[in-house]
Amino acid sequence: MCGIAGIWSRNQLRPSDSVLLDRASQALKRRGPDAQGKEIKSHCALAHRRLAIIDTDKRSNQPINFESYSLTFNGEVYNFKELRRDLVKKGVKFCTSGDSEVLLHGLIHEGINFLKRVHGFFAFGLYDDANKTLILGRDRYGIKPLYYSKIDDYLVFGSSLGTISPFLKNPEIDQESLSLYLGLSYVPYPKTMLERVFKLEPGTCISASLDGIEKKQYYRINTEEKNSIGFGEASYGLKERLHKSVEERLISDVPLGVFLSGGIDSSIIAQIAAEHDKSIPAFSIGFPDQPFYDESEKARRTAKYLGLEHFVVPVTEKELDSHIEDILNSMDEPFADSSGILVNILSEFTRSKVKVTLSGDGADELLGGYNKHRGLLRSLTPDWKNATLKKLSPLLEVLPASRNKRTFDRIRKVKKYSRGLAGSFQERYLQWACFTTESEVQKILKDHREYSKIDALKRYLNLLTDQDFNSVLEADFELVLANDMLYKVDSMSMHRSLEVRVPFLDHRVVDYVFSLPSSHKLSKNSGKLLLREAFADVLPSEVFSNRKKGFEAPLTHWYKGPLSGMIESLFEKSFITEQGLFDYGATQAIIKKATGNAPGDSPHTLWALLVFQH
Repeated sequence: MCGIAGIWSRNQLRPSDSVLLDRASQALKRRGPDAQGKEIKSHCALAHRRLAIIDTDKRSNQPINFESYSLTFNGEVYNFKELRRDLVKKGVKFCTSGDSEVLLHGLIHEGINFLKRVHGFFAFGLYDDANKTLILGRDRYGIKPLYYSKIDDYLVFGSSLGTISPFLKNPEIDQESLSLYLGLSYVPYPKTMLERVFKLEPGTCISASLDGIEKKQYYRINTEEKNSIGFGEASYGLKERLHKSVEERLISDVPLGVFLSGGIDSSIIAQIAAEHDKSIPAFSIGFPDQPFYDESEKARRTAKYLGLEHFVVPVTEKELDSHIEDILNSMDEPFADSSGILVNILSEFTRSKVKVTLSGDGADELLGGYNKHRGLLRSLTPDWKNATLKKLSPLLEVLPASRNKRTFDRIRKVKKYSRGLAGSFQERYLQWACFTTESEVQKILKDHREYSKIDALKRYLNLLTDQDFNSVLEADFELVLANDMLYKVDSMSMHRSLEVRVPFLDHRVVDYVFSLPSSHKLSKNSGKLLLREAFADVLPSEVFSNRKKGFEAPLTHWYKGPLSGMIESLFEKSFITEQGLFDYGATQAIIKKATGNAPGDSPHTLWALLVFQH
């Protein structure tokens, strides 16, 4: 688990290129505090920052070399011992006991087809000096980030946007990305906030040679295979695969823990992990000042039931005040999922105890766990309730709505649901996936692009069909999981030098679940049906009876407290005017609404603006 960067050129590198690579490597210091390395060849230079997890000896420092090949690699190959045995049979002799050298020789012998055999997550750059060829690759679901840019005769890449910045002469904001960001709270791949800088798509490789640059997809979710087995057999199959996935992800030469929210997903991962090792500690977030958001007591009871040592990290105004500057500085690309604040604070404490942790990410997208999913399913039924709500939608708009009180939160959900009923299935999905509507974004931005018509977003919407609900889960997997959830966990945890592993995203689990009918996964009234069935006998009933609250930060409360001074300075009229991006009156209206008594979703819009301004 590390940070990587590199530069490749059709022509021979210059001494100044090495200096720029050093600056790129410096941007990765938090991702890899244990060691750093650099390899310079005629047409390519690779850099590496290491967070040592497997084979912590310095012999496994990177870049790692063999003959004309050099590899810089970020990630983990969980089945490396099995792959290593196969390579030994082919005559490969190893100098280390880690997974990096296995990936190196596997790619040398089998090319990118080797990646289909890899269990794990990764981003890498492999250079062959004999052929002047560079191959970049990213794991199946985008768990590990990889940015790149083509600049004249150069191809530069790295684990963060900050690794690309030193090579950019005149960086410009991508206006399409800014519109997308304000709507979604993140920028979906392949775009970034900067023009001419891209995120490599998950399950994809890029090959750069003197003949040109090519992109090839080596994996995509198998939605063609259909499995007609019964519900009981399907739940058993999922349970079996999850056990294998967790067991693989417990491989580590350093201390390991588990994130525990008290909800279904993390509780299941903790339960399986506890079967293998009762000494694994569990880590949770608590809100002692905000009981509406606090679920730490549920997590505490689950940890006690499983016999795990449990730590609760309290998030108060004081805690936020001492962290917010550092958290915002950790983002080199604007990202406005406010729960990233919580992941950052939780990761800092967790890193003081362990170096690796497991999480329950991916289950919501895989098994229909969001309120949005049940809402979309309900919306397909032309009953009297939907017809009535559709008619009442204009009247509902006058009702107060917010996320920080239970009654007002229910009103907010009903209003959003009724609005969505007026549009097509694609329009409904997009409206419920966004925090800020197109009309609101149009008011805020001086140079507005209709985000629903941007190709980078339409590629996700085109996956949708109201004939098969699995298409909704696939769209969420591609859009929400890769660009929001996985980016959040990776960027916030790696800023604290903590590795987070995601057992639900083992490709054998994912491909199996996508082969099953969506009716096995969710109904109009409940999601994650397979998980509930598979683990009902090993966890307390309250784990499954809890309503899904979501992992949220109390933004409205913080805007009136620790964030008030930041809002005042970042939205000062002269600053807004000098930027020329936003309408000053619109930003002030957002601030007024977000700090009022009926803010709706405006606190998220304000957070997106605040993060961007910082």
